[in-house]
Amino acid sequence: MDSLIEPNLHPIFVHFVVGLLFTSALGLAASSFLPTDARWRSTLQAAGDWMLGLGILAALGAVIAGFDAYYSVAHDGPSHAAMTTHRNWALPTVAVFAGLGVWRWLKRSEQPSPLFALAGLAGAALLTVTAWWGGNLVFKHGLGVESLPAVTGEGHDHDHGDGGHAHATGEDGSDEAGNDAHGEGGHAYDGESSSDHAHTSGNGHAQAGASAQPMPGTPEATALDFHAALASQDEAQVRRLLADDVLILESGGAERSLAQYASHHMMSDMAFLSSVSSETLSQTAEIFGDTAWVATETALRGRFNDREIAVKSQESLVMRREDDRWIIEHVHWSNSALPEAAAQSQQAQDPEAEHDHDDHEH
Repeated sequence: MDSLIEPNLHPIFVHFVVGLLFTSALGLAASSFLPTDARWRSTLQAAGDWMLGLGILAALGAVIAGFDAYYSVAHDGPSHAAMTTHRNWALPTVAVFAGLGVWRWLKRSEQPSPLFALAGLAGAALLTVTAWWGGNLVFKHGLGVESLPAVTGEGHDHDHGDGGHAHATGEDGSDEAGNDAHGEGGHAYDGESSSDHAHTSGNGHAQAGASAQPMPGTPEATALDFHAALASQDEAQVRRLLADDVLILESGGAERSLAQYASHHMMSDMAFLSSVSSETLSQTAEIFGDTAWVATETALRGRFNDREIAVKSQESLVMRREDDRWIIEHVHWSNSALPEAAAQSQQAQDPEAEHDHDDHEH
């Protein structure tokens, strides 16, 4: 059953919305300018009224499914901005047609007036712009598309225009992993490599590459708990570990509160991290009174959204001590391709390189 509505119901509703409401606006406008005794006037009026009513019902379903998609579909920074623009056009458009529907219901026994016709055509214009932005999301940004052509090239981070994190790169280092399903993937652990976390020495400085389990109550243990909570999709634990005023920075973007993070990228981060494995490469920590920072490098590998993931995530956390526990008040994430992924990407771009090297040696 899930495969029938993947990734969500929004695409099913919107096609009925566009077809019914646009055609209704044209039909009712045409009927308003025809003479009362014209052959097709009553037919156009009846058809337009029915399409307007059905289109409004479909629009209500599209709005509900659209908000679900807005908070769940994998996306990156530019596509997030495009989704927001699409939403901002869609809501007024639905409001206009809802008003037209009430107007027609009250005047259903009468021929549509020229003023109604103009209002309907204005609504059709709004609908056209809204539909264009919706198509832009699919055909330009690839949202909701399960499979895309493989992209090769050097990886780079995407900024979520409203303040997000870096998008996970694919096995070739390109920004293809997850379309931000991980909103910006590659920044946390999945909880499988807890034994690889560094331990804290007497001066509060964690040694990179150490393999001991962090002591409970330390900043390193808090970092581990944060990563594990994201990977296990434990929203309550994530909220417990993050400060209400947490600042999450990446690639020039920012999410400036827990509420903003929860409403934008938390769920997509959880979906990504629950799908990949992790290996801690290094971890360093320092405590200064009631403030601490933890810097961690992690290798993330796996398969997500039918794409191979091979990235190195760099993460820094700043924490403050509250009631004998550490609260994360600042997060910074970035990522780059793992060496093996970069090498595969280079060979994919230049398959003759190894052959040429052999010829040179001989």
